[in-house]
Amino acid sequence: MFVSIKLRKAGCIVIILTLMLSVAVAVFIPSRVKAQQEGVKVPIIMYHSILKDEAMWGDYVLSPMELEKDIIYLKSNGYEAVFVSQLIDYVENDGELPEKPVVLTFDDGSYNNLTYVLPLLKKYDFKATFSVVGKYSEIACEDAEPSPGYSYLDWNDINKLRKSGYVEIANHSYDMHSLDERRGSTMNNGESYDDYRRAFYNDAFKTQHLLEDNCNFTPEVYTYPYGLICDAARHLVKSCGFKASIGVEEKVNFLIPSDSDCLYDMCRFNRSAFESTEEFMERILK
Repeated sequence: MFVSIKLRKAGCIVIILTLMLSVAVAVFIPSRVKAQQEGVKVPIIMYHSILKDEAMWGDYVLSPMELEKDIIYLKSNGYEAVFVSQLIDYVENDGELPEKPVVLTFDDGSYNNLTYVLPLLKKYDFKATFSVVGKYSEIACEDAEPSPGYSYLDWNDINKLRKSGYVEIANHSYDMHSLDERRGSTMNNGESYDDYRRAFYNDAFKTQHLLEDNCNFTPEVYTYPYGLICDAARHLVKSCGFKASIGVEEKVNFLIPSDSDCLYDMCRFNRSAFESTEEFMERILK
């Protein structure tokens, strides 16, 4: 009799434990699925020129050594570099992203990005998005002896970068990378929308056509010159067929599947030479 009661008690305990486990699993699985559906945080880092000359280091010039420290820090903390095109695939096509994605971007298409950045990307198996200015690349084709200090990427350089598999190319305008009468690719004061639309289309599509003619591809990403954005530009970027755009507001991006709006005006953290790797990374990744 005592044994029978003891067995019944043990059976009840097993049943109770089984029910508790079932409830825990039922709670855990939906929450995990919900987390996946809600989106992912993606920091984007903005670099420009990479040079060894210490006299040139500043807001937009970093040393190759500091860039390497940045990459080592990211890898050692579990981050995996992805292309912007992978963000597009995640949002639009239910594509996969690593657990801790990060995007490295290099603006303006400096020749030193080929000289110093590509070897580091290969060394650490990292990826980056380079934003080129069409007019700069046209002029670079006439440069017989390119210099890391002042030259830009020509079409052959761009082809070499893309063939490496470590670099994708974004459109950084054709000739709107200036702060003269027009500030970047924004609308001028008093300019009609029709005139602005014509100017924006002519500029953006000129770089698209140059890259198609010389490199056999057209970018899906538009990088605003100086990060200057206006409402009209937002509309025209989309109507040009760009699937993503990048600005310079310093925030971490939050991407949501099936919400294409989150791919536009994405934010970035500018990497200057005035912070150490640890200071910069702790500030943007906290």
